[in-house]
Amino acid sequence: MILLKIKRMVKKMGLFPIAFFLSAVLIAGASGCSSPKGAPPTLESGSPAPQFTLDLISGGQVTLDTYKGKPLVLIYMASWCPCSHESAPVFKEVYGEYQPKGVEFLMLGIQDSKSKFTKFVEKKGFEFPAGFDKGERIARLYGVSAPPTTFFIDSEGKVISSFYGKIVEKDQLSAWIDEIL
Repeated sequence: MILLKIKRMVKKMGLFPIAFFLSAVLIAGASGCSSPKGAPPTLESGSPAPQFTLDLISGGQVTLDTYKGKPLVLIYMASWCPCSHESAPVFKEVYGEYQPKGVEFLMLGIQDSKSKFTKFVEKKGFEFPAGFDKGERIARLYGVSAPPTTFFIDSEGKVISSFYGKIVEKDQLSAWIDEIL
């Protein structure tokens, strides 16, 4: 039945519209790693960062108050997300440069299983704390709909900027971090 409809469509319109549609679908699927509902975070720049409590993969807990008086890069990632994998090396490198300057990094796993996210963190060798956002309750507070999403929070606990998507340019990540110093 479906094949018959496709044959009729090809006869009426030719192959170009079908090829164009299929190409668009493939490009859209390959270019992003977020869910179809993905969008920039709804928490606006200048807003106070919402309070949270997060259980760390390594044990223990952190809250937003843990980072009081320190600039914080808050990163939402997932093990299944190609953009999270592509962003990982840049975050690792920049963390090594900014951690001695007092900038803290914290990664939260979303839209994932705790075990897969834990393996992702271990495999990538992140040296900064990471936790799993069970039920995505913290993500909802920050208006995050999909990974990767990054927030840049100043030492007073104010969101200075945020970015939805992969970050692979070291200079761009450094520029955002410089804004919270």
